[in-house]
Amino acid sequence: MSDIQEVVTPAEPAKPPYWKPVFLTAAMVTVIVSVILTIFAWPVATATPKDVPIGITSIDPTFSTQIKAEFAKNQPGTFKFVDYASLEEAKAGITHREVYGAIVIANNPQVLIATGASPAMAQLLNNMAVQLGYLYTEQFGLQAVRFNIEDLAPLSDKDPRGLGLSAGSLPLIIAGIVVGIFGSMRLRRRSQMFATAGIAGVLAGSSMVAILNLWLGSLSGNYFLEVLVVALTIAAVSLTVMGAAKLAGRIGMLLVIGLFFIVGNPLAGVALPPELYPYGLGTFGQYLPLGAEVSLLRRISFFPEAGTLTLWVTLLTWFALGALLVVLSSLKKPKQA
Repeated sequence: MSDIQEVVTPAEPAKPPYWKPVFLTAAMVTVIVSVILTIFAWPVATATPKDVPIGITSIDPTFSTQIKAEFAKNQPGTFKFVDYASLEEAKAGITHREVYGAIVIANNPQVLIATGASPAMAQLLNNMAVQLGYLYTEQFGLQAVRFNIEDLAPLSDKDPRGLGLSAGSLPLIIAGIVVGIFGSMRLRRRSQMFATAGIAGVLAGSSMVAILNLWLGSLSGNYFLEVLVVALTIAAVSLTVMGAAKLAGRIGMLLVIGLFFIVGNPLAGVALPPELYPYGLGTFGQYLPLGAEVSLLRRISFFPEAGTLTLWVTLLTWFALGALLVVLSSLKKPKQA
């Protein structure tokens, strides 16, 4: 009797679902772009002045009080008035970045502005000057009282609207991210990462500041000091991206890039001052690399007398964090096959 061999027909592999990955991909993309659009558009669309510091000095304290009361009534919470004893003190308050501008009530009334701090805020103060003219005329029964405008930090004639720095803020942060991405893919040694971050920062910083300062006139401060700011930011961002990628893989890298670019770019206070963003988001943006970098560049260019310690400390802290992540990643044991 011959053995009967049973022939087993292999089962056909299950067909992968057709519509599930299609709908999942479409839904995922929708969520991602909706979140990004919200982060970029919401702070700008809902931006309203809140507690904007404005100086005020007056030869008539009574009228100064009336101005505060009038704005508190018609625009509650918009301005935070800071009293100065004289015109010179008010100007010093602006140049030291204590206030965005100042109202001067004197024989020749005027409004002091600083376009270099924020073109948007300068425009707001120009509108305020018109309101004050009407108020001053109504109060004293005079005719055609006009508040003169004095700009203590005017923009360059090459870039009178300050658009160069606003447009250039995106490449300023992208530079560090690109160096970080390439470095995480191609570099293995810790020393290579530090060398790449430093050399790329200096070279890219020199080129970018040359464009913004020497060519376009969007910056007007000390060239080498501005190069140092940009180089430090690029090095800090690139080291943080490389360190996060080496420690936590693609997820870590994407989280850092999302923080620096998707969150940090719209909250950097480039187009609008931090006081106009809701819920303190503008203040938060100043503690991210791009926000600190742009604020520091503006102070170097237009307010050389203003304090910069906090901004330098912010950038150095990010550099130290990036360096720490790179060092920790070099201590991580490679996965065994």
